[in-house]
Amino acid sequence: MNKEKSEKEKLIEFLQLCLRNWYWFIGIFTICLVLGLVYYKTTEPVWDISAKVSLSDDDILSGKGISQSQSLMSAFGVGGGKQNVEDETNKMSSHGFIKKTVKNLELNKVYYQSKSLGLIKKDLYEQSPVMLSVDPSIADTLSSIIEFAIEISGENAKVKMEFNKQTIGKYEIKSFPAILETPLGEFTFSLSPYFPRYNRSINLEILFTSYDFMAQVYMENLDIIFEKKNSDIINLSMLHKNTQFAKKILREIISVYNETWREDKAMVTDKTIQFINDRLNLVKTDLELADARIQSFKGKNQLTDIEADVTFYMEVNAELQGKLIEAETQLKLVDIIHDFVKDEDKKYELMPFSAVTLDPALAEVVVKYNEELLIRNELSRSAKVTTSTLESMNEQIEYQRKNLLQSLTNIKKGMIISLNELKAKEKEILSKISNVPAVEKEFVNLKREQELQQAIYIFLVEKREETMIKAVSLMPKLKIIDNPYVINKPVSPDFKKIALIIMFFGGFVLPLGAIYAAPHIMHYFRNRKKDDL
Repeated sequence: MNKEKSEKEKLIEFLQLCLRNWYWFIGIFTICLVLGLVYYKTTEPVWDISAKVSLSDDDILSGKGISQSQSLMSAFGVGGGKQNVEDETNKMSSHGFIKKTVKNLELNKVYYQSKSLGLIKKDLYEQSPVMLSVDPSIADTLSSIIEFAIEISGENAKVKMEFNKQTIGKYEIKSFPAILETPLGEFTFSLSPYFPRYNRSINLEILFTSYDFMAQVYMENLDIIFEKKNSDIINLSMLHKNTQFAKKILREIISVYNETWREDKAMVTDKTIQFINDRLNLVKTDLELADARIQSFKGKNQLTDIEADVTFYMEVNAELQGKLIEAETQLKLVDIIHDFVKDEDKKYELMPFSAVTLDPALAEVVVKYNEELLIRNELSRSAKVTTSTLESMNEQIEYQRKNLLQSLTNIKKGMIISLNELKAKEKEILSKISNVPAVEKEFVNLKREQELQQAIYIFLVEKREETMIKAVSLMPKLKIIDNPYVINKPVSPDFKKIALIIMFFGGFVLPLGAIYAAPHIMHYFRNRKKDDL
């Protein structure tokens, strides 16, 4: 009871102390309220600018039904798997993509109008009266920010240049445009179309830095996320005071992604067509040789209609010959793919065919191999990738390449076994029709070689046409669902948050601090006064 009474007495004393010093609460709360209102009214609001896009499927012109030979080999190559929205989102938000955006929009140049002794700075993006032109190579070598303080008076100007917070040069401009020779290179200042809108006396600040630095700055302000892993929707958002500026950045990020995708697609198309053309030249030579052998054989044996002479044989053996052609064609195509994978000069190039493979297990290895190659090639172009990361990726790709070669070898062995079995059956049939002249037997072999080369040639021609059709982009990779728009409520300043801060500090913390600190402060000054006396 005594303890409870003591606590009540302390509470009563505390309340009485607060009542006796009510003026502290009223005064400090009023000051905080005024400061809070001034901050709320004068602070430029920060807005949330958002956009929504979806990944489009580029297989609209998939070429289905174009090739009669697709049943022999549907694909070894890029595509074949569902696009990974998580990977594409990471690409969009990567340093490399943001750096391209910064470079395209020249965001490494920041223009401010300085007012009230530099306390107030107004962003002048795309509205600056003076524009800065610099060799792009300088931006790639900077390690810090260059600051230009410009005092314009009529057509004249004074320029102070700072680097690493140290003044490295002062210059006078008699007329525009002006080229300044500085320790860091040449910098050109010229008047923009907005110059007549400003007073003849104006103070400007121009910040110039590297693309890498500004890319990191904007990466912190950007938020690029996907909705679900099984969805193609990607949301982009950015916090900024200038809504039009933020919209422009979001649109440029989408544009950079689509442009990069078109460049990669064009590169894959060129490589594929080049590979097919090389194979076509070889097959064309073999086909011409087969035609020449048949013509020579007919002339040598004075044959005019050998097809009619062996009609009965062809009818009996038609089904078996079709299987033989198909088996040998498959073996030839596997040899082509095997040679491509085995070629050390093409170890980091994508497989040139696409669709469904003969062997599902091999298809999975090929698709994974191409996906890893895409990631590795993207990393090799990135300025931030480390040597160890690239070496690790190369080792992983080499391991998968060996697995792919082994899979191709195993499939080839199986095809050889099947082909030998067909040839054994063919030999058995031929033994039953031994009355067929030897000339006709040799013609059958020559005809089969001709048909084999024709089948491969037609397949490659159709594959080239299919590749060229796929190269036509009916729509961009990123399809815009919602163009960049502004959320109608600003992110900051937040009125509720400001009110809570005013209530907490102005109505509680600061008044109590003043009440308890005031006696000690007064006691301190009294003692100082006595010591002085």
